[in-house]
Amino acid sequence: MPYKSESMISSDMETTSEIPPIAFEALVICDDVRFENNGKLLLIGVYSDIVQVVKLPLQMRSIGLAIKAKVLATGRFPFSVSVADPQGNKLLDASGELNYEGEPGRTIWFPVVMGPALLTIEGSYDVSISLGDGPLVHESFLVRKTAVPEVRVTEKKPN
Repeated sequence: MPYKSESMISSDMETTSEIPPIAFEALVICDDVRFENNGKLLLIGVYSDIVQVVKLPLQMRSIGLAIKAKVLATGRFPFSVSVADPQGNKLLDASGELNYEGEPGRTIWFPVVMGPALLTIEGSYDVSISLGDGPLVHESFLVRKTAVPEVRVTEKKPN
């Protein structure tokens, strides 16, 4: 259930804005997401907003999504995540429930790993995320066919 913030009173009406108890903040797309024994999140094969591939179609073993959210209350929050290709075809769906028993007001990360995923065409893939009663969030990533990665890092050795 949404939290109600302080009411703002105007001369002709009273308005109340609702703040959801869990709110989306960020998304990281990678090959896999795992929890370490010490509670740390391990992101494997992190992408920018572009997934560069050498050939299409490409069968990926999995797509890992690390979702960052702000939690303003303890409780159980339903979530759903779906990925659609540039033509609107659903590739992947996941849903479940996040049980948060920690301190209210904290930032959390939680992993969603889906797959296998068949990337068939270049273009913008839509990621739809629903957390609790909050609004549906749309993020995206591009799939681009390229022979060589566009970003290269050159290490310089000290003298």
